Amino acid sequence: MKPSQFRPSTGLSICTSLLAWACLAPVHAQETEIPLETQKKQIELDRKQLDLDKKQLELQRKQLQIEESARKELQLKETEKAVTMKLEGDVVFDFGKAEIKSKAEQTLDKVGTVIAQFPEGKVLIEGYTDSKGSQRVNLDLSKRRAEAVKDWLVKKKGVAESIITTAGFGETKPVAPNTNPDGSDNPQGRQQNRRVEITVEKN
Repeated sequence: MKPSQFRPSTGLSICTSLLAWACLAPVHAQETEIPLETQKKQIELDRKQLDLDKKQLELQRKQLQIEESARKELQLKETEKAVTMKLEGDVVFDFGKAEIKSKAEQTLDKVGTVIAQFPEGKVLIEGYTDSKGSQRVNLDLSKRRAEAVKDWLVKKKGVAESIITTAGFGETKPVAPNTNPDGSDNPQGRQQNRRVEITVEKN
């Protein structure tokens, strides 16, 4: 059989295929074309998503501002192994007292939030005083203040008592001079020395 005998059949097959494609192409185009109403809905959805993204970014910005404010308030410092916070004694306690002031609860709430970020950590709470009064009285006051902060965190924030250790050092570890070089009283220095320091070991 000669090859020429196949040519009519082959030509017919090609024509048939082309004709079928020509007929189906408009149908296929209609199927893939997105209706105008659907396009409008998609544009509206995209716009709403963009608005949501903007609001989310704004919330994140405000959260960062709050966190930065809290870090300053708590005088928070962080290393690879630990987080330390320093609370001014006058903010947390009345002078010479060891009872938590009601206005200090917002500050302590933030302390509890920081501690909660390290559930496997250990917490050390240390109390300090200025040099006013006797060493014995100041040592006892510093211990009671550290215990008061611990009790508040356990009762109000649910921090496990077992992870907290307290200590009081009285006036023995000042961070500022209690008196000026001429021997006169230094109220600003004493204020800095009345403090509670909280260390969270990350583990």
